[in-house]
Amino acid sequence: MKALLPFLLCASLSAAEPAAAPPNPTALSPKDVIVALSARQYPDAASREAAIVQAALADLDAVKRSPSPMTGWTAQLLLKAGRKEEGLAIVRAYMGERIKEAKVRMANLEKRRKDGTNVPFPLPNGKEWGEPHVNGFGLWSMVNVYMRYHDQMDAALKADFQWLFTNNTSWAGSTGNLSFLIPLNLYLTEQIWDPKLLPVDGRYGARGQGALKMFDKRIAYTATRGSPEFASRPYMIYNIGTLLSFDNPYTDKELARRAQMAYEMSIAHAAGTWLNGNWATPAGRSYPGFVTQAPTGCADMLWTYFGGKTPRLGGNTTAVFAVAEPWRPSPLIVKAATDRTNPYVHRSRFDGDRTFQTSFVNRTYALFSTATTHAPTGRKTSIWGQTYPYGVMFDQPAGDCASLCWLTVPCYDDRPLTNYTPGVNSRFAEYLQHRGSLLLVANNLTDPANKPKVRADIKGHRPFSTDAWYALAYVPHGYLAMVNDSEATGRVFLDYGSVLIAFSASQPFKWDPAAPVFAGKGGFHPKDSEFRVFGKDVAIAMETARPDEFPGATPAARLAAFRAAILARTKVAVATVTGGEGPVAKGSYVDRFGTKLEKTFQGEATIDGQKVDYDRWPLVDNPWIHQEWEGNMRITDGVTERLYDVKNWTITERKVGGK
Repeated sequence: MKALLPFLLCASLSAAEPAAAPPNPTALSPKDVIVALSARQYPDAASREAAIVQAALADLDAVKRSPSPMTGWTAQLLLKAGRKEEGLAIVRAYMGERIKEAKVRMANLEKRRKDGTNVPFPLPNGKEWGEPHVNGFGLWSMVNVYMRYHDQMDAALKADFQWLFTNNTSWAGSTGNLSFLIPLNLYLTEQIWDPKLLPVDGRYGARGQGALKMFDKRIAYTATRGSPEFASRPYMIYNIGTLLSFDNPYTDKELARRAQMAYEMSIAHAAGTWLNGNWATPAGRSYPGFVTQAPTGCADMLWTYFGGKTPRLGGNTTAVFAVAEPWRPSPLIVKAATDRTNPYVHRSRFDGDRTFQTSFVNRTYALFSTATTHAPTGRKTSIWGQTYPYGVMFDQPAGDCASLCWLTVPCYDDRPLTNYTPGVNSRFAEYLQHRGSLLLVANNLTDPANKPKVRADIKGHRPFSTDAWYALAYVPHGYLAMVNDSEATGRVFLDYGSVLIAFSASQPFKWDPAAPVFAGKGGFHPKDSEFRVFGKDVAIAMETARPDEFPGATPAARLAAFRAAILARTKVAVATVTGGEGPVAKGSYVDRFGTKLEKTFQGEATIDGQKVDYDRWPLVDNPWIHQEWEGNMRITDGVTERLYDVKNWTITERKVGGK
């Protein structure tokens, strides 16, 4: 692929029409080129990469004005192709803005110090970080460009790099991604420039060896326990994309090799839940809660590798990162991401040793959830606010309709800061999934001690508040048929053309399909809706099916057949039982196949009376990929198998059954 990139770049803006280009691209405005490229579908990796490159080049004016870290990889595409001045123009513009921001912050700091209003950020060594605070994501972008292409930079630009990196004092990072990315920036900075020019680091002491130990630990953790913030659309790239940054002239080659292997295993981990542009897996930290099948954020990176519905292309997408970096997935990983001939179950683990993910992938849709277990010494809960709740993603060709329908007990039901979502409040709700059926059990929602708190919203948005918690479901616009039995029987039936969905609640509730979503700006589409189920203890099931399982002359007829099967064979109930801390809710659901799901809140989960064995849950398992928790990974298509040895850090391939 390295050899192809210069050709793709040179061909993209020439009069000749590349395979991925719309008719006569030179006659279109840059915006129209991007719109046309984004509207097309691409059958293979080569055509996707050509489209990514052309869209990035059409977007260069916007790239020069953008603070996005992906700017650095658009510049690298140009520099790699020999288009030096265009690439360096982007770098100069980006660096100029970061330096301007830094100098403003330095001046503000000095002013606060003079007037006595400065509140320092303390360090363990008693010192303070000070200013300028430079965005760590942006520093990562630029240090990558510098260490790979500094030989093409003039003295003035090199001096700008040295000033920004050696004057920066904001080397602290508290989130999962920044706690890895910022020390990497710092380590590379001191490898490139004289360490004596840098501020004293308050976190890693002498840096150097301390940082290397942390890198080794994080790389090993990613390979054996999964990536932190896995499936996070905003942040996954900063957890795993950084692993490719170890391939540089300043870092040990063995460390770089291990880091790339961990990156590859993370992409393989994601492959089993990729469905034609939908990334149908629980997210460790992600938002917004209203997503379309066209990928966004880090899903663009997976689209580059695996295909599916095309995202909006341009110069600031993670697709640019994926095409600019030389790594490409093994055909075995691509098969795991694209072979959807038969339905299957994908199991995984990430974001802690007590969370267990399930995705049921069924050709045109996938149902997904996370189950949790608790330490035997007491109640352990987590509140996953910055993530979309669990439910079903499905093929949705309409670009103005969301492709995700979910069910939760919300952490909050407003928009308190930015594009947070209602999240998953596991203090009150837990899940159990078996193939295409998902059971939510909500416990003790009406206890006065648990009354939702009304919080001040910095954007002036009125919080949704009641005297109790409740289960909440998001119903995106775009269904072809619907039956609303919510007030009569606690049931709702939906046909989206690619999936049939039945909601069954343990008590009646009210759903008004014409009422908009409360949080945010009404969901993804103004006609999106939602419903709430109130009660002390609540059980709600989502059962799914492919529409071709219930033939009908119209969507309404098809949905009627599905509804009849659900009403004839299923049953949902909630009861109070004795738990470890007193009375707790126990939910049960019998699906249309007669399988019985039972879940006791913060207690046992059973399928047809058999206890679900979470102690032996794999790190990843589907028909192509298997890896035990802290074990080796195996990928196979039945003919060839690819083995990842996490002890010796080797990747080998062999024929199945061979030596």
